[in-house]
Amino acid sequence: MNKVAIFVDWDNLRKDILITQKYNKDFNFNVDTQKGFDYNNSKHVVSLLKSFLEKDEEIYRIFFYTAKPKPIEEILNICKEFTQEKYPKEYESYVKYVSKINKFLETMGIEPNVAMRLGVVKCNEQLDKNNKFIFGQKQVDMLIGLDIAHVSYQKLVDKVILFSKDSDMKPVLKVARTNGLMTIIPTLKESRHPVTYLLKLHSDLIREKSITEVLNSLKNEVLLIGN
Repeated sequence: MNKVAIFVDWDNLRKDILITQKYNKDFNFNVDTQKGFDYNNSKHVVSLLKSFLEKDEEIYRIFFYTAKPKPIEEILNICKEFTQEKYPKEYESYVKYVSKINKFLETMGIEPNVAMRLGVVKCNEQLDKNNKFIFGQKQVDMLIGLDIAHVSYQKLVDKVILFSKDSDMKPVLKVARTNGLMTIIPTLKESRHPVTYLLKLHSDLIREKSITEVLNSLKNEVLLIGN
C-alpha cells in the first residue's frame, strides 16, 4: 500500500465547491431530501477527500488548513460603525455565520486522521457595498509549506495529495518531488476552476473525479456508518 498525506487548503477548496454547486443541482445539498454535498458537514468533507484515493492508497494523515472567523466582539472593535442597532440583519447574520463555522471546525478537528492547522483572519475596517466584511486568511500557505516539507524530508509518505488550485503552492510541490514523493492535484471534472499551468508543471498527476463518483462515495460512507 502507498501511504498518502492529504493537504487541504479549505478556503480554496470550499470556494471551488460553491461555484461547482451553482451549476450542478445534484451536487448542491438539499435540506429537505438530505441529498447532495454539504460542505458544512465534516463527514461529507472527509468523504469527498477520501473519494480521490485509489485502492492501493491509505491515508497517513489529513492536514486541514483554515482560519476561525473573528468573534463578534473583535469585529465591533475593528469596525466601530458596525453595531446591532445600525445593522441588525447583518449583525445577526454574522453571529450565525460564526456559530456555524466554529461548529464545523469542532467536528472536523476530531474526525479520524485529521490534523487541524489554523491560520488567522484579517478583516478590513470598512464594510463593502453590501454591508459585509472583507476577510482574508493569513499564514495558511506557510503552514501548508512547512508540513509538506516535513513529511517530504522525513520520508513519512509515498504520495502527497494537495487540494488547492493556488499557484503559490508551486514551491512546496517542488520540495516534495525533489524528495522523491509523487505529487497529485485533485479536481472535480465539473469544476469551473481549472488547475493552473504552473501547478500542472510541478505536479506528477492531475486526478479527476466526477460529482457522481463523489456522491457515490458519500452514499457508501453513510451506509458504512449506519451499519
